[in-house]
Amino acid sequence: MTKTPEMYMDRLTEISNKKYDLLKEMLLLTKEQALVITEDSLEKLQAFIVQKQEIIERINKLDEEFDVYFQRLKQELKVKNLDEMQAHNIKGTAELKSIVSDIMRLIGEISEIENQNNCKAKELLDSLGNEIKKINHAKVANSAYKGGTGFPTPSYFIDRKK
Repeated sequence: MTKTPEMYMDRLTEISNKKYDLLKEMLLLTKEQALVITEDSLEKLQAFIVQKQEIIERINKLDEEFDVYFQRLKQELKVKNLDEMQAHNIKGTAELKSIVSDIMRLIGEISEIENQNNCKAKELLDSLGNEIKKINHAKVANSAYKGGTGFPTPSYFIDRKK
């Protein structure tokens, strides 16, 4: 059975809608992640990262599938991009272009929040690093005060009189 350009367009739109839904889910996770970037919630943060990675893997599969259908459609219509397809008046082109635009908007929003989250995480790591340095300095000072090793200090002056 030969596929028509409309069938390709329907499939591309369906894939794009699935991707849009996954990106909305990722946006929610990213917003929730922003709320838990603190010292006490590293486990929650790790859980969000795992969930987001799973979504990214699903999006990558959709992107691969989209690319296959898009390449076939471009080959059949002998065009180079989505804008050129509009000249062929294929049903669903405007809808596909709209959902792709929505996807790009969501990606931008996610990216912006991710950048803010990265800054927060860096500040948290710097803060934790400073705390660790303070603890290590305190340990050094404490061990110097106590003598540290538990062994008696060696005597440097030996009385050689008999």
